[in-house]
Amino acid sequence: MSALCDHRDRDSILRDLKSSDEEVRRLAVARVGTIGVEESIPLLVEGLGDSSWRVRKASVERLAACPNIAMAADALIPALGDEDNPGRRNAAVEALIQFGSEALSPLADAIGTDDPGVRKLIADALAAIADGRSLPHVLGLVEDPDPNVRAATADALGAIGGEAAETALRHLATDVEEVSLVRFSALHALSVQGNPMRASELGAALDDPILCPAALLLLGCPDDREAVSILLKALAAPSPSAREAAMGSLLILIGRSDGARSEELVAQIREVADSSPTLVGSALQRLADADLPTRLILVQFLGLSRIPEAVVPILRAGRDEALAEVSLSTLEALGPLAEETLDGCWSDLDSGSRRDACAFLGRTDGSRGALRLLEALDDVDPEVRIAAARAVAQRAAAEAVPVLVRRLGAAALDGEFDNGAEIVAVTEALIALSECASLTDEVVELLRAGLEDAPDRVRFAMAGVLATIVRPADAPMVELLLRDPDAGVRRAAVEALARLDPVAATETLRPALGDESARVRAAAARALGSCPSDDVFDDLRRLAGDEEPLVRAAAVRAAGDRYSGSDEAHRKVALDLIAAGLADDAMVALAAVKALNQVGGPAAVRAVAVLQRGEPEVVLEATRCLAAHATPDRLGVVIRLVSHPDWSVRAEAIRTLANRGVARAVPAILRRLEAEQDEFVRGEMLRALKRLEG
Repeated sequence: MSALCDHRDRDSILRDLKSSDEEVRRLAVARVGTIGVEESIPLLVEGLGDSSWRVRKASVERLAACPNIAMAADALIPALGDEDNPGRRNAAVEALIQFGSEALSPLADAIGTDDPGVRKLIADALAAIADGRSLPHVLGLVEDPDPNVRAATADALGAIGGEAAETALRHLATDVEEVSLVRFSALHALSVQGNPMRASELGAALDDPILCPAALLLLGCPDDREAVSILLKALAAPSPSAREAAMGSLLILIGRSDGARSEELVAQIREVADSSPTLVGSALQRLADADLPTRLILVQFLGLSRIPEAVVPILRAGRDEALAEVSLSTLEALGPLAEETLDGCWSDLDSGSRRDACAFLGRTDGSRGALRLLEALDDVDPEVRIAAARAVAQRAAAEAVPVLVRRLGAAALDGEFDNGAEIVAVTEALIALSECASLTDEVVELLRAGLEDAPDRVRFAMAGVLATIVRPADAPMVELLLRDPDAGVRRAAVEALARLDPVAATETLRPALGDESARVRAAAARALGSCPSDDVFDDLRRLAGDEEPLVRAAAVRAAGDRYSGSDEAHRKVALDLIAAGLADDAMVALAAVKALNQVGGPAAVRAVAVLQRGEPEVVLEATRCLAAHATPDRLGVVIRLVSHPDWSVRAEAIRTLANRGVARAVPAILRRLEAEQDEFVRGEMLRALKRLEG
């Protein structure tokens, strides 16, 4: 019995495992590891058959964390034959899969069992593990008397791969004496592997209505003229699965063919599409509700058809994030056809489609698209305006600059909705356009003119853009902004001057150090962190005593920024400022810990001072700092955080202890595991125990 568990604890665990309350049983499973490996493994295997899926899941998790995988795997094999409890069989397979390659030996030893159900489950497990070392054992099942086992074997061969696996799969797929289930599994496995076959090899499978779709997917040899003929004919097949399989293979053939042959295939596909209106119509209909792989094929196939009716459906298909890029690329390949189609039906598009159309038009260079994007910058829907701003930046549309400056002012004044995203998008667009040498002067001048007599919110938005794009020649204008009546504008000016000339900024920014606005003083403090002179420490000392936490936090971070570039005396000053910040307001303490993380080395261990604080974000940052810089013998203080009230702190502490190999944390983790309710944290605990107990 483990020294971590006494007899009373053991008796309590055994009693709770038999409780009628599933939550009590689940918590008992989490504690089973404390009674020793030899006794706990049979109990966990028994738990795999529990009536509660939560208990079964917990049993799988604990088995996966078992320090003796070989013993656990041997114990799981008999559970595969439990015909009276499918839950135990499935959970046993799941646990074996989680063992990975370490389960290969016991699985291979059991492969000769007389029970076909067990042989099938072993094949399923080996398929999921997909380790090439299991291939000889899997090949031994190719001629198994049970068709379900042979079908599972085909799946396993497809997952494992290799020349021998492919040879066996080709034999299974083309054996006319083999049952359809096995042949279908073999064809599917070959398709997943991406191993094409010639039409002459597939033979009768292409004429079998059940096998035909899977066989069509394998016709991918560029020089196989017979295959192309079969695939083009299959585009008119009555079965949707056959038509879509043919589309997929033709797309693959186009990708594998050289330029001339690829163009020939595309022309042949368009000829079939033109002569078969139902083909395109059914493809458009299926595009709305087919599964993701099929829609991926349909989008590309419809793009090849080059019919205007497909443009909007392709655009709408891109609302699925997984299809967004292929939809845009397909429309881009359609070029002027797509641009003109969208322009012609723009007023009929819903706002979501207009938004997505803007993303597409950002990739084109036609005049119609440019005009639509300028119009879209004033769309009634803010999401459309945001998409249009990004698109004109992508096109480097010079004509959009005045409109963007106007939109920036309008967005800054508009209080009817959360317009922060639009301000960001327009700002980024102006910054991107200003990077074009020919547009910089125009952008700066329009923004400068917009500052005059504008409301505070507008001046603030425009100053923010100017702060990012100003050049050294614009410094006098920025210095004038330091005296602007709006604090937001003054802050933007501080940030701009610091970027322009860090050396000169120390003196130029001095008035801002005493600004009436805490945000301006904080910006000035941050700017001092980039100044190369140690003279800034006098100012940082003063700012570290400011009445506003925001300013003190900025001063502390600046001290951390200056640390590495300072002499020994000023490094001590920096550390003193940071140490004082650890005992300050939460905002300042957080800044101090981040500064310590930046300083690194032995000094970073000072972060221990905040581990008792009540603010989770401060403790979390301190844990990360210690994880990065403390030696393992100094990480004992992190162990108590395993029971911290905040889940994120618990998770970070457990991850840190596991990554740094602090084995003495195991008892604390096990005790917490008993009461842990957060599934994410439980997962971190189980992974940590597997590493630390191993």
